[in-house]
Amino acid sequence: MVAVSAPYVAGFLAFREVPFLVEAVQRLQQESERLLLPHRVLLVDGNGLLHPRGFGVACHLGVLTDLPCIGVAKNLLQVDGLVRDELHREQVSLLSI
Repeated sequence: MVAVSAPYVAGFLAFREVPFLVEAVQRLQQESERLLLPHRVLLVDGNGLLHPRGFGVACHLGVLTDLPCIGVAKNLLQVDGLVRDELHREQVSLLSI
């Protein structure tokens, strides 16, 4: 648990949360047993390259920790060519079947 003092601003999650995530990764790297050391890939609750600016929280964390990170966001923010129309909603609903 951390106390976050910065407000949430859509599109700028990394500036609010990445310092705490970097600290968590560094703590894992300093553990003597290294049982939980992330050395393959980190899955991050947020966007990476699919961020509207092309560089989301997963990208920020990857650059600062020198670890590969994959953004696993709850919401799809951007995909070139994707139109959120009736067909899109139908395809998304089929995924939950």
